[in-house]
Amino acid sequence: MYHTPVPKALSKTQEKLQLSLFQPAPSVPSETADPVLLKFRRVLIGIIPDPALSLVLNWFSVHKVSLLITRGRSSKSGDFRPPRNGSPPRISINRTLNEYAFLITLLHEMAHYYLFEEQSRRSPLKRRKRVPPHGERWKEEFRQLITPYLIPEIFPAAILEALQLHLKNPRASTHSDPHLARVLLHFDPAPEGILMEKLPEGGLFTTTSGMLFRKEEKLRKRYRCQRLKDRKMYLFSPLARVFPVDT
Repeated sequence: MYHTPVPKALSKTQEKLQLSLFQPAPSVPSETADPVLLKFRRVLIGIIPDPALSLVLNWFSVHKVSLLITRGRSSKSGDFRPPRNGSPPRISINRTLNEYAFLITLLHEMAHYYLFEEQSRRSPLKRRKRVPPHGERWKEEFRQLITPYLIPEIFPAAILEALQLHLKNPRASTHSDPHLARVLLHFDPAPEGILMEKLPEGGLFTTTSGMLFRKEEKLRKRYRCQRLKDRKMYLFSPLARVFPVDT
């Protein structure tokens, strides 16, 4: 999770796509029988591995959850939001993720939906007790959700191996697991910029937002960086991609 400012709202329709699935599950699931699922399928082709399409479509045909596919956000890869003001629950995922990272993030957020559903069924008294968002219940749901996808037809061997280790104690995000994050990087398109960890201390760099920073010392897991415009400090993951500035 990179703690840089969240980009502004999208201005182009093609960069922001929301698909709300409110249809009850058909007696015989068929993505071709439902025009919404057919549209959903067209959108997801190339965004997740093709062998995973049927499993994902079946899940959304059963659960009343909206999916928002958005351009890259530097602050997060995806999130889950409960229903609000009459709107259904919503999952959002960054379009910029490679197909394997996208699928893992999607399943991560689906597990949050199950946690929300479980909490909402509790009595008002029990509902007051806070359930940790990435506690044991979420970890259990995530493991169960991802298990059918752990096959070589969907994930390459290197990712399957990393996922097996990751699932022993799933983290709050993919980037919180350095080993899994590094394996997934190998499947990204030709990258731009360099990894934060490769930039020398004191080096200047910009982010995709164009803001200018100076790299400071490394803390326990992340690097402190000062934004030169106002001297505010930010934390960057070692795997964040930045653009060096010559001085």
